[in-house]
Amino acid sequence: MKKIILISLFSFTSLFGFGIGNYQISPEFGANLAFQDSGKGTFSYGGYARVWLGVSRIVIAPAFKYDVITKENNLSTAYKNMQIGGLIGFEIPIIPLTPYIGGSYSTFSGGYEDTASFNYGVKFKIPIIRVTIGLDGTYQKPKNIYGNRANMNRIGATIGFQF
Repeated sequence: MKKIILISLFSFTSLFGFGIGNYQISPEFGANLAFQDSGKGTFSYGGYARVWLGVSRIVIAPAFKYDVITKENNLSTAYKNMQIGGLIGFEIPIIPLTPYIGGSYSTFSGGYEDTASFNYGVKFKIPIIRVTIGLDGTYQKPKNIYGNRANMNRIGATIGFQF
């Protein structure tokens, strides 16, 4: 019975992502909660999806991220931010830790113009259960409705599933 459970566990955890030799394909999706330092101290929450493609510890990922940024001092919605772009990272060989950087095209709903964003972070993959935890940051400077640039630097925690 123990062998059947063990075989089932390993089979189910490798249904989607796989690695052959030095190559890997690993889809990941999850949720994030972040603090935005824009002079007003707002929070954001949202989700993300990316597919890590790698050769010998160097990984790249097309990435999608969606955030809802709250108004100052309460949890009602101020605006929404969607980012589509790419990431590049390096898997540290001894521990399943991947620092990464990247860029995205960033669109807003609610008073800001579209812009480019700089993304950075680190993720840690818990090997047996395929859960990832990490820190993720975004820096962007979109124009507001008055033509002034708003400084937005968000950093937060992520939790996700990597197959």
